[in-house]
Amino acid sequence: MKTESRGFGALQILLSLVIVCILGIVLFKGYFAVSSKSVSEAEKLYDDGSPQTSVQAADNAAQSVDSSIERAKELEGKVFMAGIINAEKTYRAVNGSYAYSGWTQSLGEIGIDSSGNQYFKDFAVEKTADGGFIVKVKGSGALKDVELVSEPQ
Repeated sequence: MKTESRGFGALQILLSLVIVCILGIVLFKGYFAVSSKSVSEAEKLYDDGSPQTSVQAADNAAQSVDSSIERAKELEGKVFMAGIINAEKTYRAVNGSYAYSGWTQSLGEIGIDSSGNQYFKDFAVEKTADGGFIVKVKGSGALKDVELVSEPQ
């Protein structure tokens, strides 16, 4: 005699609940592990083993913030350089060669324009001896002395 089953059985619901709980525990621990790591890194900024006054701690924090701001500004250049490299590789796949240029702010052949950048506006794509290329991006404004160079591609 065949019975018609309706809905989920108790075992199926229990198994689903166990899986959801395990996933929740893993995600919960992962979330707080990142958070506690951030706290320990922040504590290192303020504690170098010697007693500090609040003014010294504030100075250390300000230097850390300045350093983070400089890294964030340089990140614009690194992301810009990665975009140029990807555009060059796409250009070569379509046209069979790379598009080289001297210092410029726009290279229409590969669809790169730096007008939206704040810190890195000038770039160059130079040919290497093996027929590849390197990308150079030059900072402007607060980063006028910074020049980033890619690995040969």
